[in-house]
Amino acid sequence: MKESDYLWRGMALNGQFRVLAVSSTNTVQAARDLHDLSPINTILMGKMIPAVAMLSLDLKDEGAEVTLRFDGDGPLKGALTICNNHGDVRGYAFEPKFWVDDLQENFHPVKYLGNGTLTIIRYYPGDRPIKGLTPLIEGDVAQNLAHYFEQSEQIPTAVNLGVLIDKDAKVRASGGFIIQQLPSADRLNADRLINNINHMPNLSDLMDMGMYLPEILHRFVFKEGGLELYPVHRVRYRCHCSKERFAAALKLLSLDELKELRDGIDPVCQFCNATWHFSASEIEEIISEVEKK
Repeated sequence: MKESDYLWRGMALNGQFRVLAVSSTNTVQAARDLHDLSPINTILMGKMIPAVAMLSLDLKDEGAEVTLRFDGDGPLKGALTICNNHGDVRGYAFEPKFWVDDLQENFHPVKYLGNGTLTIIRYYPGDRPIKGLTPLIEGDVAQNLAHYFEQSEQIPTAVNLGVLIDKDAKVRASGGFIIQQLPSADRLNADRLINNINHMPNLSDLMDMGMYLPEILHRFVFKEGGLELYPVHRVRYRCHCSKERFAAALKLLSLDELKELRDGIDPVCQFCNATWHFSASEIEEIISEVEKK
């Protein structure tokens, strides 16, 4: 087992650039095993999970969550990932068994999403969710996320997401970094960083060799120094489902819908495949509670 997955946050070049980074190999492996993902879905989730983990670094409030979702009309359909302010990630692919025979190294799953959208939803307890979306463009998950920042939030952003799997879809490496240009940034510095990123070795290959994200950023991106990067907290695959939460969801159904479930029900969590049994008597109790409202 490789070292624990972790999130880092920092600034670079005297506050000109904001830097986020994450290692997510174990978290992606957990998602692959839990959902028995095909290789192409493992690649898709292997890039979405580090992306949503880094997006979670903007969450300040307890109970806050951010959702990253890809939807398309192609055969891959898409996937959904969620991360809270503690680095707990969960998610699922819409077509987890979809298979591509000619899967190649550096394959871009967005190709099989077709026409669709990238959506980011930030949820803060007690407030309305904040939602933004952009149409999918040609390229990788990272390019689509950079496009989202540019179009939806007007922030020049470089995104690098990497995942490496073996022939059995075992995850050998997964991680990424995001560098955002702040208004005070010198354009020459931005051009230099972009050139460094474009000419650096494959991120997942470097991770598979045993290099950590801070080391990779110092050595290949911020070669002249000026990067201050600090660890934030661990990242892990963790679902917070419970029977109580499913019961609360059942209480949102209409009486007619509930009465159709009078023989009992065994709902399955989409995020972790846990099954929660509700007997006929428990459904009757929920019906009684709803009728009293």
